[in-house]
Amino acid sequence: MLTILTLSLTLPQSANADKGYRYWGYFQASAGASTWTAAMTGPTTTLKDGDVEGWTFTASSNDIPATEPMAAPDFASLCDGTSEVAGKIRVGIVVDFGTANIAPSGENPKEVITDCAVVPAKSNGLAVLESVAKVRADKSGLICGIGGYPATECGVEIDMPTTDEEPLTATGSNAEENEGSASEEISGAFDWSEILAIVLAIALAFSIFVIIRIRKK
Repeated sequence: MLTILTLSLTLPQSANADKGYRYWGYFQASAGASTWTAAMTGPTTTLKDGDVEGWTFTASSNDIPATEPMAAPDFASLCDGTSEVAGKIRVGIVVDFGTANIAPSGENPKEVITDCAVVPAKSNGLAVLESVAKVRADKSGLICGIGGYPATECGVEIDMPTTDEEPLTATGSNAEENEGSASEEISGAFDWSEILAIVLAIALAFSIFVIIRIRKK
């Protein structure tokens, strides 16, 4: 019974998965900035030398925010060794293809792109992105795919992956640990019962012995 109780506590508490959307998130860091800022517009803003552009394939919902690119917007590192060119600007760029738990079925995330784009002055974010990867967009201008990832979808609704570190199902090593703990607890209970039975038996035998001695007198 204890094993059944332990397993029931590891089952999902709700069958309703959190709904969200999977898409390419867009982030920026102005020259000199050390942290990412979520872009408030599409990649149409005119950039300047020293800026950093960030893209990450992410998923978010009302309760779970979009993730930033895993690489920091470090212009000095991204454009290390890239000299200034007259009439052009240097823009650091990071393209993070996300994690496997949000990858479309049958697809695998690609390696993160970290580069330094040298583009004509007054170029925007789209021009910088197109300088390092092939871009697929829909009619509204929404960026649907970068470097062929994902292959066809564009901003689809999904069941958000769980953020729990521990599995919620009674499978694998955790289930074995739970079952082991339960077995140990039950085993311990049996040990104490056996000890108690022996003590009671000894006490009963001693009582009988005393009664017999008294009657003989």
